[in-house]
Amino acid sequence: MDTIAIPVLNRPVDATVEIPVSKSITNRALLVAALAPGDSILENALFSEDWHLLSLA
Repeated sequence: MDTIAIPVLNRPVDATVEIPVSKSITNRALLVAALAPGDSILENALFSEDWHLLSLA
């Protein structure tokens, strides 16, 4: 898997995030965890193909 370096910003982010429509609670939780500051732990996540593909994005 390739690694992508993401620089740390020294200012607040001014952005609008549109979360795609999804019936999967796991997909929504994954997106919210990605946006949250610090580390996140998802427990009891439903493993499915769409969740796996989203986590690779």
